[in-house]
Amino acid sequence: MTQTQSLALYTAAILVGALTGGSLPLLGRVGRSDIGLSFSAGVMLGAAFFHMLPEAVEESGAGILPYVLVGFLLLFLLERFVLVHVCAEPGPNARLSQAAPLPAGVEAAGHDHHAHAHAHVGADGAVALEEDGTGCAVHTTLGLAAFVGMSAHTLVDGFALGAASGHAELGLLVFLAILAHKIPNSFSLSAILRAEGYSRGRALAMNAAFALMVPVGAGIYLVLRQVVRVETFTAAALAASAGTFLHLSLSDILPDLHRRGGSKWVLSGALLFGLAVMWGLRALNHAH
Repeated sequence: MTQTQSLALYTAAILVGALTGGSLPLLGRVGRSDIGLSFSAGVMLGAAFFHMLPEAVEESGAGILPYVLVGFLLLFLLERFVLVHVCAEPGPNARLSQAAPLPAGVEAAGHDHHAHAHAHVGADGAVALEEDGTGCAVHTTLGLAAFVGMSAHTLVDGFALGAASGHAELGLLVFLAILAHKIPNSFSLSAILRAEGYSRGRALAMNAAFALMVPVGAGIYLVLRQVVRVETFTAAALAASAGTFLHLSLSDILPDLHRRGGSKWVLSGALLFGLAVMWGLRALNHAH
């Protein structure tokens, strides 16, 4: 089997696995799941500390670590200047909607000292404002940020798969490692997207785009392997992706869960379970 055929087979299997994992939170009537979000935070922390950072340091040494800050700041600045950040006030999750012209003084995705307001233009041109009991509108920031961060990591996975696929045994090990953590990562992404109000169809489509970053990354590797020092680039991308994961889990998901309350023991257990899953995959990932 040629390298191209191996890559095609591996990426197809990863796509199926990712879509399977990503479809689980979409079955039935699934809304926001604080347990799922806490598990997601554990998966992200585990991926950053048990997989991405050790691999980056192994490839290029401790000098690669400043790229963690690059990834962290990139996502921070994206949320600060482009995306609407998660709401700061605690409270119930009741939604209020109205179809009416946008009130004077209220801007789409804007906020004042007491409330956030998000405007959604319907097919009839009416503007609907959605808020929860805190005066905080239902937003899509966390879902989009999660998609960007996870896709960056998956692109790097594609680099790793492309680099390893020239050797049959190593390529198989890397494929198994990627497949093993793409399933829980896809589950995490869908849980976050559903919690942020994305439809099931859109969440599944974004999961497919997320999984397709593997063949995209592998293809880019095949093109660039003779042009640049791909190993160094991959290590930097891994470190930067780890920074985005740390930002998502520590600055967005976990503070949001703290504000909303819930069972401390259950949510802590879900967080630890996510960490345990990624720790369990550690030996498989270290094979490459």
